[in-house]
Amino acid sequence: MRTALRATTAALALFGAVIAVPATAFAASSPAEQGSPARTEVIAENCVKTKVIPSVFAGLTVKLTNSAHTGAKAQLRDESGKVLGTVDQSKPLDLSAGLRIDGVLSTAPVFKHRTQGGDTPWTAVAFPKLPKDCNTAGSLYSTTKYGGVTVKTYKAGPQVFSSYIIENGKRVGFLHPMGNAYQDVRKVGERYISLTVDGGIHSWTGATTTSPKLGVYKLAGTEKVRLVKKDGLYGVQLTSHGSWTNWTYFAKGKSVILQDNNTIVVLNANGTLSNFIYGFAHQTAPVWKNA
Repeated sequence: MRTALRATTAALALFGAVIAVPATAFAASSPAEQGSPARTEVIAENCVKTKVIPSVFAGLTVKLTNSAHTGAKAQLRDESGKVLGTVDQSKPLDLSAGLRIDGVLSTAPVFKHRTQGGDTPWTAVAFPKLPKDCNTAGSLYSTTKYGGVTVKTYKAGPQVFSSYIIENGKRVGFLHPMGNAYQDVRKVGERYISLTVDGGIHSWTGATTTSPKLGVYKLAGTEKVRLVKKDGLYGVQLTSHGSWTNWTYFAKGKSVILQDNNTIVVLNANGTLSNFIYGFAHQTAPVWKNA
């Protein structure tokens, strides 16, 4: 399978097509079914850590979120959960609310807050630390642009690549494929972006169904997918070499991505499906065949 995927990387570069989500670890997304067949991997997003701390203002709290995708973010909240102030990469300093982030896009951001201005000292709190794999490492390997989206890819060693996705000057995504998963994928707006273990960047837009319709869909290649719904969650099952796999993966609040020898299938949380078929110059959406 890895050989087939590598062989198509050069061909894909000619088409300029590709995707996203994100993330750095791969696991089954179903709350009930665990594991995955060797030929299919699912991307799960584990590069976001949060914690809640008491605010320096009595009765208030601060939610700290550290994300490899969008950087650090802090929200001042009242007892009901209403957000009273926010600092993030768009606005790392809010003097009126006494909020501040140092190193908002760094690997070790620090939150600071205070009750008054002037010379009043800031109280500092470190953001939750992300796993090592959730940070880019190495030297800049490539820069790829798709309109207002820029992908900066770094190489830390053989088959050790990671990328930041930047849209209109803001970081909006992170990619880091695991060695046994061949690539990582994330969706940014209507664009999908993928990073392969060999450092290849590909992207596509479209090729997405307009509404969820349960049943079997035919892909542009020889494969099919089956869309199901269980306990309010949409799930997808993929064929491989003409045979159905024994696993159904559910989109629990975020997109699920499955991949096979020459196919990527994306199941969005709203039940819509998208696909990318290696070797096809023009990508088309899955076509519903029967219930």
